Amino acid sequence: NVVLWGESGVGKSSLINLIMGRDVAETSPDALSCTITHAAYDVTISGQHFRLWDTAGLNEGSEGKVPAAVAARRLALFLGGLNKGDGVHLLMYCVRGTRATKALRTNYQTFSSAIGDSKVPIVIVATCLEDWQPVMTEWWNQNKDQLAKYGMHFPGYACVTTLPGGRAESQDLRQRRAQSYEAVCKLILDYCSQAPRKR
Repeated sequence: NVVLWGESGVGKSSLINLIMGRDVAETSPDALSCTITHAAYDVTISGQHFRLWDTAGLNEGSEGKVPAAVAARRLALFLGGLNKGDGVHLLMYCVRGTRATKALRTNYQTFSSAIGDSKVPIVIVATCLEDWQPVMTEWWNQNKDQLAKYGMHFPGYACVTTLPGGRAESQDLRQRRAQSYEAVCKLILDYCSQAPRKR
């Protein structure tokens, strides 16, 4: 069980579509979440089977489909349910690479309190880096110290774009999309615990 979480509009559903290799999760062009509850998607990566869980976006405020407090509570209940079942093997914190690092702390703290003293690995995926120069991984190099300063520690990371690649897209975007797929799959393979960690 790989659980994707983060604020609304960071591209969790688009990331799932990237990993799946086809459009299976509904996406939204605006900042409001189109995932109002959790949804599961089964995928095979390098011969191993994973279940990806898309969750409602945090921090929508009262105007969104799911108010922040409700989303946080639902997430805690959902994780509690998974813990009683198959367990949780990996948590992926999805963030928009263009957001200020300090702004990412609130959701991280909200989520940390929701999972309690869990030993499940938490990795970070920075999205929307299609224009990041010279390479997408430079985002991590520029931000890892600030993340640690604000108490956010991650054993692994992936810097990605989830923009759909079509024939009309540039060669650079197609290449970045392919790199993104490889990076996030490697992240899952490297950090998904073989045995579920339960609270």
